[in-house]
Amino acid sequence: MSRVDELSQQASPAEPSRRRGRFKLLLMAAICLAPVLASWAAYRLMPPEGGKSYGQLLPTRPFALIGAQGWPRGKWVLAARIEPGCQTRCQQRFFAMRQIQRAQGEAAGRLTRLGWQEEAAHEEVDATHIVQSAQTGVDDGGYYLVDPLGNQVLFYPDAADPKKVIQEIGRVLKTNNGIG
Repeated sequence: MSRVDELSQQASPAEPSRRRGRFKLLLMAAICLAPVLASWAAYRLMPPEGGKSYGQLLPTRPFALIGAQGWPRGKWVLAARIEPGCQTRCQQRFFAMRQIQRAQGEAAGRLTRLGWQEEAAHEEVDATHIVQSAQTGVDDGGYYLVDPLGNQVLFYPDAADPKKVIQEIGRVLKTNNGIG
């Protein structure tokens, strides 16, 4: 046997191990690329829906009553209009606001309740702060969440489910822990 024949016979047993090595390398590369490709495909084929808010998200601008005397500064505020005579609907609104505040647990101290009225009537409502103000142009069919900087954030109609409002305001307070 010549030297060339010996080398060719020795090289042929190494060929299957070389193929196995390449296969393992390609398999490891595929395993590493699979999560990247899967996440890209999920993002392109199933785009995220975005945030969902239970209350009506309001454009960021100062709340109409922020300059009124007696406005609580540095706290999150649940604000609602005190209707003249404050009948059942009005009383239920302020009761719901109180329950929402108390349900916040430790964060309840960062949230306060405010009622505003246009005339100096002394209505019996369960609000921490009462502000006198002229016509504001603010909707009175529910209550507002106002941030500590005085910007309106959310509006909840009177028909809003208090449990969902409690959860949403809890998330807002938790997310904005450094504010207020």
